[in-house]
Amino acid sequence: MLKTTFVTAAAVMAGSAAIAQDASFHYDGQMQIRPDTGELALDWVISVHETDLETVRFGLNAALGDAAINGPHVLSVSHERVEGFAGVMQIYTVTLEPGEDVRDLSIRYAGPLFPEAPDNPINTLDPHKVELTVDSFCMPFDMRFSSLITADLEIEIEGDWQGVTMQSITRTEDGFRIDQDTPALDLAFTLMSRFTREAGEGYQIYDTREAAAEADLGPLVGALEFCTDYLNTLAGPAGPLPQASVTVNDRSEGGYSRRTLIALTDIAQSSPESLTQFICHELAHYWSYGNAMTVENWLNESFADQIANTAMRARYGDAAYREYMQGYADRIAAGDPLPPVWTPQSTGRPAYLVAYRKGPLALAALEDEIGRDVFARFLRQLMIEQVSTTSRMLDVLEAVAGREARDWFVLRLAQ
Repeated sequence: MLKTTFVTAAAVMAGSAAIAQDASFHYDGQMQIRPDTGELALDWVISVHETDLETVRFGLNAALGDAAINGPHVLSVSHERVEGFAGVMQIYTVTLEPGEDVRDLSIRYAGPLFPEAPDNPINTLDPHKVELTVDSFCMPFDMRFSSLITADLEIEIEGDWQGVTMQSITRTEDGFRIDQDTPALDLAFTLMSRFTREAGEGYQIYDTREAAAEADLGPLVGALEFCTDYLNTLAGPAGPLPQASVTVNDRSEGGYSRRTLIALTDIAQSSPESLTQFICHELAHYWSYGNAMTVENWLNESFADQIANTAMRARYGDAAYREYMQGYADRIAAGDPLPPVWTPQSTGRPAYLVAYRKGPLALAALEDEIGRDVFARFLRQLMIEQVSTTSRMLDVLEAVAGREARDWFVLRLAQ
């Protein structure tokens, strides 16, 4: 068995919004879910739209057994078992016949998704909740983790369930239908048989915690309403935010954002400041466009996080903001020296502390350098243009704040 180290894919994709890019694959599937036994059965037709792609490596949860892969454009299939971050996986290498604009392959498999409780707290398949993301590897994912997909999925499940997803989900006679027409990095959804619901302008909250009936969602509602107003004002013509579906879950870690689908951890012990920052961070990911698997992931996380920090400042004042940013600096000082946030020579995806702590501190320093009003105009222009690379971000900074500001920030990022 090969040993491979993977980062958590849900963390990678959290907040990654689809940019103006065509889908590499379209997934057309039939899924049967048996929550009482934890079993899945899936039948996919995957259409490959990358005309120059000769070989695809799909990752699939090994608990689902050996997949049957065939199709008119499939020349060969091989597979190997790999120890990944989500447990044992099967990696299927599919060689495709060249020469067609669209090539189809069929993949069928079935089995218990989680024979043992997963280490990853995000994914669930039980009688109360089915929460599936890329981390479950319940569907075959291109192991490059950079190609976008569209999808049509029919879900068969018995019982009274509510469903939320990234784009469109509708009730059918046998379960649900998911339509994902805008290209995205994965297909994530949650089905719930036990929850409490609260709705407002711009959001719906589904509390799936066991003690949901006794929970006070007032602080969360307040944070959602404040962050929605703050971000829509900041974004101007790049907004407004679409209707968001927010789930609250019985776990201490494993929050993520998929544009209009936001999954939160158990927020009962969150301070008002941290809850506002957390919600604003996830909502700000609606405007995140950097490739999550490249050096540009710092754009995704650092900008979403610093926007959230400025929102928290607007709500709770400068002293709260300074304390928050000092916490970032203390976290960095307590560890080993970190590499630069970005240089023209950077090629690798930045580490957690670089993207979530060092990058936001660099942006905070930029705001101090150019002033809050100019910094806000800079952020708005990034949102409007859907900027996805650091080089283009620097062009926007120069247009808004001048060449000296650009040169200063390049040096700051390289420290």
